[in-house]
Amino acid sequence: MPPLQQLLRHGSNRVLRSALSHRVQLYFLVSLVALSAVVFNALRNYSNFYSVAISLSKSSRSVLVLANFAVLLALLGAHIVQRIFFGALRANEVERLYDRLWFFITESLLAFTIFRDEFDIGFVLMFGFLLFVKSFHWLSSDRVEWMDQQQYPGPPVLFHIRMISLFSILWLVDFMMFVIAMDHTIAYGVGGMVLFASEYGILMASLMNTVFKYLLFAYDLRRAGRRGGENAPPWENKSMWVFYIELTTDFLKLTTYLIFFIIIITFYGLPLNIVRDVYITARSFITRLRALHRYQTATRNMDQRYPNATETELAATSDRTCIICREDMVPAVQGQPPVSDGPNVTPKKLPCGHIFHFYCLRSWLERQQSCPTCRQTVLEPNTPRRPANGPAVAPQQQGNAP
Repeated sequence: MPPLQQLLRHGSNRVLRSALSHRVQLYFLVSLVALSAVVFNALRNYSNFYSVAISLSKSSRSVLVLANFAVLLALLGAHIVQRIFFGALRANEVERLYDRLWFFITESLLAFTIFRDEFDIGFVLMFGFLLFVKSFHWLSSDRVEWMDQQQYPGPPVLFHIRMISLFSILWLVDFMMFVIAMDHTIAYGVGGMVLFASEYGILMASLMNTVFKYLLFAYDLRRAGRRGGENAPPWENKSMWVFYIELTTDFLKLTTYLIFFIIIITFYGLPLNIVRDVYITARSFITRLRALHRYQTATRNMDQRYPNATETELAATSDRTCIICREDMVPAVQGQPPVSDGPNVTPKKLPCGHIFHFYCLRSWLERQQSCPTCRQTVLEPNTPRRPANGPAVAPQQQGNAP
């Protein structure tokens, strides 16, 4: 290949790589040039502002350019707000945000078919603002979940200032938009604004979930600071508090979805866009209620239901390690109460014969009411007892068992 062609190809590849690396700046520049050309053309043909505005609104090409620039400004504003409250986003946060945005937009297209007669510029602006606010609800939820994964002393003070400020702003925006949508619905009847009222109602329930989790995790870090920092014993009831927060959130979301579902099916017909949300939320709420009932049944009178494992029973097992926490099990001293500053680590024996820490067993029963080793249920009162290294023994034969 001649040297001139090599030089031209190398230059073109470098220009292409530079354009790809600065595609956002290039897109902004092209949009700005297109906007300037449209506005200049309107100013050249008309002498006053009113005529220019009418000309821009009547031309479909001008409306497309203006809408494109408005979207660009919204993205720029979202990026500025994101840098203020979150800083740089992690890769998993960006990926989850894109997935949620794509799913919400495609799902909303079904809602637009219900309110197609009211689809105008105001409706589009309301939806764009809802998408803007919803994105920061998702990011704040992900960031609070990340906070729970941090070791003591946890995130810096700036993180807490950012989160508290963001929670306050989001709560104010959600409440104001919910009131505006409800006032419009009461004044003008059921219409497209009822969709936004339900969405902001769901956002308020989601924000309540995030705020309570943040307070719970912040208290856990503060508690760890008073009990030895990194070596502090785990908070035994933390998972149950998270469970109750999720249960309350599901109830509020289900109530909002059902109210919106009844309104839409009364005035418009079957709302296909929220049938899936109603089903998933209802199933989650019912599943949590059942899990709560089973957990309360399984953990009621645990000290009497599951006897303490003795030194002989621990010695008979092949391994003293609790398979839930991977720590060694030590038999409880007779007459000595469990340590009050940390979780109860007394070894407990299930009806099947397998042994686990009291705290580990209780945490496991919050999720599943069965033995972690053999998957035998712990809810049946007449469950045969199977020693860890022996055959099953029926309840009526336990007195004769060795």
